Amino acid sequence: MDAPQTPPERDMTTLAQALPQDDAARVPAEADANRAAAQLARYSAGDRTAFDELVAEHQQAAYTSAWRVLGDGEAAHDVVQEAFVRILRHYERYDASRSFRSWLLSIVRNLAIDSLRRRRRFDHPDTLDQLTSPTAPATMEEHELRERVAQVLTDLPEKYRSIIVMREMEGTPAEDIAKAIGVDYSTTRWRLHQARLLFRQAWISRFGKES
Repeated sequence: MDAPQTPPERDMTTLAQALPQDDAARVPAEADANRAAAQLARYSAGDRTAFDELVAEHQQAAYTSAWRVLGDGEAAHDVVQEAFVRILRHYERYDASRSFRSWLLSIVRNLAIDSLRRRRRFDHPDTLDQLTSPTAPATMEEHELRERVAQVLTDLPEKYRSIIVMREMEGTPAEDIAKAIGVDYSTTRWRLHQARLLFRQAWISRFGKES
């Protein structure tokens, strides 16, 4: 899989800014589901190029989602690779009644959060050159913020974790979130409200104050 283009860095001072909010290309859910189902059916029938087509169509959106969580191009690339490997192994689990891209991005988000949570903190002086080099993905403060956000996100139930990432970190409109998770708009707004409350409570519980 070719490495997708890295999104630009931006300052990070709040949760909403912790991960840049470039608008990813959104594919209509029904068309996306139909095309993906057809590609997976072709792959199941022995057409190995069908999965390559699927990867080519969705890898940039997957990479952007992973990069927003990780802020690191190489780590994001690894997460995307792992996500596609999982889909390759379990493609029969795909529910064609939902958007393939939404399913893929939910896998990517969870893998990225897990990856960030496992990442070692940059505590040693010999990492300073990495953080101050022209190609450094983020400052020490940005790495620490991402790690804290990831820790708090792991405290949230999955249904709240996914929508807060989609809204606050990916900038996805509530209307699109409702379609992606298969609930009505008012329920989505309520869940977003609850997710923000839970995130704030978890943050205060872990770190003693809001950032």
